[in-house]
Amino acid sequence: MDIDELEIIIEKNKTQSPETFNEILNVTIPFYTFYKQMNQGICQLEEEKYRINHSEVDVLSSLKILGDKDYILSPKQLHQKLLFTGGAITKVLKKLEEKKYIRRLDNKYDKRSKLVQLTKLGIEVNDKVLKDILDFEEKCFSALNEEEKQTMKNLLLKMTK
Repeated sequence: MDIDELEIIIEKNKTQSPETFNEILNVTIPFYTFYKQMNQGICQLEEEKYRINHSEVDVLSSLKILGDKDYILSPKQLHQKLLFTGGAITKVLKKLEEKKYIRRLDNKYDKRSKLVQLTKLGIEVNDKVLKDILDFEEKCFSALNEEEKQTMKNLLLKMTK
């Protein structure tokens, strides 16, 4: 989508829905359009190249980054870090275990739950998919020079305060 198409969408919103139009749409429509394109590209890359979904990547990455030295977390820790429902985390863990990306270990502190450990294959897949995601994101931001990227970063950080 180019700038002219975005301007048409914003103008259409302004004329067809003046009661809900706000000038902030000049910022939010391009922001969400970019985010949607980037997110769809990442999900497509994950699915087509790795046969993995974004939730599964989130779990693998969490185990690698937040896990202990052996890449182990409890399902409860994953649930808290990722804000998944209990049912959702169980479903994702089952898929990852079937793919041999994780293994379930006995928990000596809580016999009712099993710990989750990233396998060697899981580490390899996680590293590859994250590299590809970063390469894709780099392409998404390639229209910006380094100064513009820094400005964008600063503006986004300013808005998160």
